[in-house]
Amino acid sequence: MARLAQWFGTVLGPSPLMAIAMTVSTVVGVLSAFRITPSVPAWLGLALVAAIVAAATLYCATQIVRLWPQVAGNARTGAFYLQSPAHARAMAGDGAGSGIGPLDELSRMTGLADVKTEIATLIQRLRVEAARRDQGLPVAPISLHMVFAGPPGVGKTVVARLYGAILRDLGVLEKGHLIETDRAGLVAGYVGQTALKTKARIAEALDGILFIDEAYALAARSGGQGDSFGQQAIDTLLKEMEDKRDRLVVIVAGYPEQMAEFVASNPGLPSRFAKTLRFDSYGSDDLLQIVHVMAEREGLRLGSQSDGAISAFFATASGRPNFGNARTARTLLERAREAQAVRIAPHLDRPDVDLSALTPGDIAAAIAAMP
Repeated sequence: MARLAQWFGTVLGPSPLMAIAMTVSTVVGVLSAFRITPSVPAWLGLALVAAIVAAATLYCATQIVRLWPQVAGNARTGAFYLQSPAHARAMAGDGAGSGIGPLDELSRMTGLADVKTEIATLIQRLRVEAARRDQGLPVAPISLHMVFAGPPGVGKTVVARLYGAILRDLGVLEKGHLIETDRAGLVAGYVGQTALKTKARIAEALDGILFIDEAYALAARSGGQGDSFGQQAIDTLLKEMEDKRDRLVVIVAGYPEQMAEFVASNPGLPSRFAKTLRFDSYGSDDLLQIVHVMAEREGLRLGSQSDGAISAFFATASGRPNFGNARTARTLLERAREAQAVRIAPHLDRPDVDLSALTPGDIAAAIAAMP
């Protein structure tokens, strides 16, 4: 029966009533063309007409009930339109992120209190402006482009991905996907090719987010042909941001000092990137929590006996030049898994071997193996 229903749905397509009506019309047309008049009882024809009218009425009623919550507009002017389901849910929400998956995921990220506050404020502003538009009131333009300033491993790329998904759910962006690139993805090695390469990358990001990591590498430095290529990429980016302002959000990211210099390097950048989100380095407690979250997601048990050693390691490692915040936490967990594998691999034939536990010895070995 299930296979029959699946076949029936495949044949009739997404609109069964329309498919049946077209089939009946085709059959009647063929019979009329060949002057074939089937002999049927009068009651059968009336029953068929009544069934078609009833089915059409039921179909229209169900569609009205389904789409009514998505209707928005201004009753005073008579201008109405149909919202996306996600936009309707977001506009009906309480602003706390209930029902908006990406916003919930952002709120569960460790640390980043200032970043979460800034994005929550922007979301509230977008909801208010959408409500003003629905009531026919003037709407002020909001710049969605941002500078993410912070060291590596503090979640800039993850937040950018969630930001795009949030804008998609609010109906601001159609797709909300993330295209990540850097200088190498925008700058070509030949004269005249940089603009084409930059435009191609922008085309991939349309209706979503273009995330340019270490964007300060594009800014012109002291001479050199390669610097002029970077400036051409910036000029192309600024023009495309203006021409496609309703379909493109650009986020530039990098170290705080270099990003401040980057924004000041071109007169058009400050007006495009009016908002800067600062991502501070994680503290030892935050990194300890991140390690526990990573371990839990990977089906590993990490007891509290190792917390002191892990916190002490992060307190020391944070002063090193190659410290990567959450990336260092990820590396530490990988080293712990390697130590665990060395410990339990010779005993895999035993039924009581524990494949999930990370012991204090595994953590100590991981710390010793860290650069």
